[in-house]
Amino acid sequence: MNKFVQLDIFGNEHEIENTTQKASRKFKTMQQMYGIKKGTKCKNCKHFIRHNYNNKTYFKCELWRISSSSATDIRANQEGCNKYE
Repeated sequence: MNKFVQLDIFGNEHEIENTTQKASRKFKTMQQMYGIKKGTKCKNCKHFIRHNYNNKTYFKCELWRISSSSATDIRANQEGCNKYE
């Protein structure tokens, strides 16, 4: 932990530790949330979805958020997460 110096209302210095944590970020991938299962590929998982829209194919995971945004797209050839089936 980092140590800081803080002034009180009388101008005296006090050493304090930074105990606050950064706000938690949302997980960006299933692998970050559940870990990686070695030797697997997302495209071979039963939760893998090919979503066709406007003559384009988007890859999604049915266990992950599904939206029209590219933020929920996954890569077919990335290693599968521990939810792989």
